Amino acid sequence: HLELLRSKLQRISPAADDARPQLDILTSEIQRLDRVVQTFLDFTRPPRINLRPLDVNQVLDETLALAAPEAEARGSTVWRSFEPDLPKIAGDSDLLKQAFLNIVINGFQAMEHGGRLLVTTARDGADEVLVSITDHGTGIETEARERIFHLYYTTKADGNGIGLAQAFRAVQLHNGQITFNSQPGHGTTFNIRLKAVQSPTSNV
Repeated sequence: HLELLRSKLQRISPAADDARPQLDILTSEIQRLDRVVQTFLDFTRPPRINLRPLDVNQVLDETLALAAPEAEARGSTVWRSFEPDLPKIAGDSDLLKQAFLNIVINGFQAMEHGGRLLVTTARDGADEVLVSITDHGTGIETEARERIFHLYYTTKADGNGIGLAQAFRAVQLHNGQITFNSQPGHGTTFNIRLKAVQSPTSNV
């Protein structure tokens, strides 16, 4: 249907070129989501991840661009503080983008009356990159903290309990670590640590 829409726009309006970037994004995101879903639904074999050197800041920029309509709809804003010249990580862009997006959307949902979401990156020691996503929402109640990464566990009336479980699994597949700090009534910070690619030593 997306391809049909593209061809119809091209036939009926010379202004269709203005919509081309959005159509291209929709096409690439559909392909990405199809791969993400297949990766986690195929329980008959280990998930396939395509590791390549990634710029975490760029992946987050792309993620936040996807999340912008959700932020606007909920009256939220995003404030980012990215450390420049971070070492690259060995990552699967599709899976990490989905993991980050799930946490970002979760943050918007936690801020019921809108608010500011803070997204930061930094070096963490000599061999890790730290991504922190902080909302100023309702926080996570003590009794829920041990289960928030469990598949199908949710505290939302319209939630499905998949988003944070998928994020946890994606980070796990990268041999990374995801933790959180939360204060009920004040907000939550999710911290994702990913291994940096070690630069090869040059031979002199």
